[in-house]
Amino acid sequence: METKLKSKLKKVVSKYLDNSLLLSGGLDSSILCYLMRPKLSIVTSLNVDSQDLKYAKNVAKKYSDDHVECIVDFDDIVRIVPNIIKTFKTFDPLEIRNSSVIFFGVREAKLNGFGSIVTGDGADELFAGYNYLQRYFADLKKLQAILDDLWKIMRFSSIKIGEVLGIRVNTPYLEKPLYDLATSMDIYEKVGEHEDKKWGKFILRKAYEMELGSIVWRKKMALEQGSGFDQISNKFGGLVDDEEYAKESKIVALDKVIVRDKEHLYYYRIYKSFFGCPIKDTCNSSRCSFCSACLTYSKYCYTCGAFPPV
Repeated sequence: METKLKSKLKKVVSKYLDNSLLLSGGLDSSILCYLMRPKLSIVTSLNVDSQDLKYAKNVAKKYSDDHVECIVDFDDIVRIVPNIIKTFKTFDPLEIRNSSVIFFGVREAKLNGFGSIVTGDGADELFAGYNYLQRYFADLKKLQAILDDLWKIMRFSSIKIGEVLGIRVNTPYLEKPLYDLATSMDIYEKVGEHEDKKWGKFILRKAYEMELGSIVWRKKMALEQGSGFDQISNKFGGLVDDEEYAKESKIVALDKVIVRDKEHLYYYRIYKSFFGCPIKDTCNSSRCSFCSACLTYSKYCYTCGAFPPV
């Protein structure tokens, strides 16, 4: 199965050898970097000592013709957050933080003259890479059911960001040959043991261990953590003082919205300026019990980032 996986991935990636690459230095993008030998790889970081910055530099040194470290500051993020909120019609802090990372990377490719960029989107969903899935490693039948559900609703902000910025985003792991192989693959191929620990994306790790070495065993980090963008939560919260928060939390409650913290309130202010209260939207399905937005998926609200009770 490893041989088949490598053959299909190599064939898909061969179409994008002239593309730029978003490179975090994690497993998925490092495999793509090895296969593509991109003309330009890009890593985004909030500061100069993020984990992604370090790992991406090491991978790019071996496989990229050129490598750009897109280091942004908080003021840069403040300027683009309204665009993220408007584009995705959301005030979900996790979505905003992660999409901001991608926005800067994709924009950097455009500024460097590239009309297309490759991302590692889809590998975590298809091969059980997310950290929260580890709780199901002891029950692989349950894990498979979780993945089946995830595949029905997974979506990727990079594609829409590319449309907004006028640059094509290519996602090799999501192309039909890889998608079909991954979704038909036995769950036992995706979870395995290495050094007394169970790992997701096991078949990908083993398939490229000889080529990439220890990088395949890099611990999974959420995009916002690896890039350092998780730090903006407190920074945005600092833009709302205690008195404002106490007062406005009561006001937004009249909108049938519950804000979880100051960062959440900051984003909701912007959301409301664009779209008004979520409860005013026409809805033909159930509404989120935390923000009254219409739910497109019963277990998660893409508008506010809550997990409504089922």
